[in-house]
Amino acid sequence: MKAPLLHILIFTFISFSITYGQTEKKLVKINTQNSYVEIHGTTNVNSFNCSYNAHLPENEFEVSLIKKINSVEIQHEALFLKVLNFKCPNPQMTGDLHNLLEYEEYPFIIFQLKKITNKNTAHIMIEMAGEKQSYSVNLQNTLHKSQVVSSAIMNLCITDFGLQPPEKFFGMVKVNENIEVEFKIEMNFYNK
Repeated sequence: MKAPLLHILIFTFISFSITYGQTEKKLVKINTQNSYVEIHGTTNVNSFNCSYNAHLPENEFEVSLIKKINSVEIQHEALFLKVLNFKCPNPQMTGDLHNLLEYEEYPFIIFQLKKITNKNTAHIMIEMAGEKQSYSVNLQNTLHKSQVVSSAIMNLCITDFGLQPPEKFFGMVKVNENIEVEFKIEMNFYNK
């Protein structure tokens, strides 16, 4: 299982080192100790946070970068996050999240990074519950020698994925259809 969403950070740095139209290959390794993915949501009563409680892939993986005039296109394998590895503050909420995401039929949330523009905008395809959607997200990047830290908050609407916000206690508690996916990824990159 390889990690593409998380290499978002390296691409801002790399985008200035490649000649237009050429392909460059890089090796990327994620620092799993300092990286995370979280889902934030609200109900009409409260808010909740669910964290990905598994290590992101630790293996080195390869990416191919093709520099265009205003962006870098990225070719790599998708990032598969196992739905059952998302945990919420209490077991009932965790079960509700897993059921909402139809984990039995669709056990993974899939992220595919497509390109990064010179303005630090990432174009990402996300697949949840068998439905694919494309998003643009503004990245916050920090560079330290060969290390890049990238973070962002993505606003998603679960109904875009054909999912209906759950209601509990005979409709007295309703989950908002809008959620946030927050991530911070710390990576090291190397020339191949």
